[in-house]
Amino acid sequence: MPETFDFPYVPNRFSPVRRETVQVRVGDALIGGGAPILVQSMTTTKPKDIDKTVQETLALANAGCELVRITAPTFADAQALKEVMQKIRAAGCNVPVSADIHFQPKAAFEALKWVEKVRINPGNFVDTGIATLDKQADKDFEEGREKVFEAFTPFVQEARRLGRAIRIGVNHGSLGARMLYRYGDTVEGMVESAIEYLAVCEAEHFDQVVVSLKSSTPRVAISAYRMLAARLKQEGFKQYPFHVGVTEAGAGEDGRLKSSVGIGALLIDGLADTIRVSLTEDPVAEVPVAQQLIHVCEIPQEELHYQVPEWKKDPYHYERRESTVTSFSGVKLGGKEMVRVGEAVSAVSISGKPRTPEFAFTGLDSQGIVVFKDMFDINAFAAGCMEVPAGSLVTYTGDNLAYGTRALVSAMEAKNAKNPILLYKKIDGSEDQKLKTAADFGSLLSDGIGDAMVIEDPADQMSAVALAFDILQAAGVRRSKTEFISCPSCGRTLYNIQQVLGKIQARLGKLQNVSIAVMGCIVNGTGEMADADFGYVGGAPGFINLFEGKTCVKRNVPEDKALDELEELIRSRGKYNEG
Repeated sequence: MPETFDFPYVPNRFSPVRRETVQVRVGDALIGGGAPILVQSMTTTKPKDIDKTVQETLALANAGCELVRITAPTFADAQALKEVMQKIRAAGCNVPVSADIHFQPKAAFEALKWVEKVRINPGNFVDTGIATLDKQADKDFEEGREKVFEAFTPFVQEARRLGRAIRIGVNHGSLGARMLYRYGDTVEGMVESAIEYLAVCEAEHFDQVVVSLKSSTPRVAISAYRMLAARLKQEGFKQYPFHVGVTEAGAGEDGRLKSSVGIGALLIDGLADTIRVSLTEDPVAEVPVAQQLIHVCEIPQEELHYQVPEWKKDPYHYERRESTVTSFSGVKLGGKEMVRVGEAVSAVSISGKPRTPEFAFTGLDSQGIVVFKDMFDINAFAAGCMEVPAGSLVTYTGDNLAYGTRALVSAMEAKNAKNPILLYKKIDGSEDQKLKTAADFGSLLSDGIGDAMVIEDPADQMSAVALAFDILQAAGVRRSKTEFISCPSCGRTLYNIQQVLGKIQARLGKLQNVSIAVMGCIVNGTGEMADADFGYVGGAPGFINLFEGKTCVKRNVPEDKALDELEELIRSRGKYNEG
């Protein structure tokens, strides 16, 4: 990848449109090419458990899932897909099915016979080796690329012969050794991993391909999809549709908000063609959340005409916007201060405890706030017809919150105005508004925008404050409670992850400034929990491996003792603090 990379991922960051892509047919479903955004989910079963796999597939289809993914961890599981598909179709269900393959190219070829789409992971489809000496790095890297072409070309040819679609599914948690060696644990490594496999498709003139670049960190996923959209243009590749998701999002409202930050930000930018919300819950619960997200993050039909300079901010690497420190309501905002949370009340009692409001917000007409109400205010400021006094707090309250705030920041940067930005939204507490607020604010926070946040809900101010803290945590900006990184259950999961996650949350959910990964297996384990302090990972049936960071510190702990051992590990490291 070039040392400097400044290709745009969308033509206009202030007025995005749906990205134009080739259209991929998966059975009777269409992905990309102007087709409606498609919702998918995944069963929790192995195909060898035929009746249960069929049952879960039918339940998902009845719930509105438009594509069902089934893991096939072994060749025997891939063979079992034949009978699974026969029974699904005999039940009168035409939902397309995708097989999920890791480590087993032979299983991938077998799955192509029976299902409409097969997902392969570039991180483990073929062992391309790893360079060990600097002087050999380039040679070894290119030899690895040749191995990819040798192994993947026959698979692409077979998919074309059978009329199947392919997903090239890169995961942040399972990048190949070569990519890690050359690029490190970066979005560049994720993107180049996809590009390498797409180069095979290009050479074979095969375009029935969907691409994903998932991460358990929304900010990483957002950057990766943006960068891939730009790199496809730069390379002159076809514009392949994107399957968008955030892995290991967790359960409950935390999982929904984390998904809203990552998936919602990409929907807002027009970069999603099919989505999955990954929750540590019954898969059927994922479907309505995905449908809601698509609805609330719909791109506006009208073109927005912000008459502001082009925004120079690098969209591919996080850097917080530079701002000056301002005193507001007795609290310092901006500069290197953490993003503060306010409450819409006349006064607050500053307790210093986690997740309590840090300043009082008495309204948009408060002294020291400059409010931009719409596009015309922003254009007037850009034209020099409106001033922003030094030391004031600036906010945008109009429609299209993400686009408008970006445009406002661009206009401010052109004038070297470094005032702190307040992210403000008044909501009615509905689920739709929570998801949309998380998407808008998550997009802006991922761009480094935001020095303070106020969510106003007149009916429930305490819940509004909690929502603000939760969005900041989901966006990776500020941690205010125990963070759980947990995957959804699938056929690879080695224990009942929903039950175990509930027990871990009940025992350790009040810890401060600690993140715990709860992973069903090792496929994405060590990578996806890279940002976690501790990990609880299925190692074998009935046994758990405990991690500190990426290091396994206790192996094969009996499951009935694993939670006690995890707590003891956290205590021994001085991290057991309930605040």
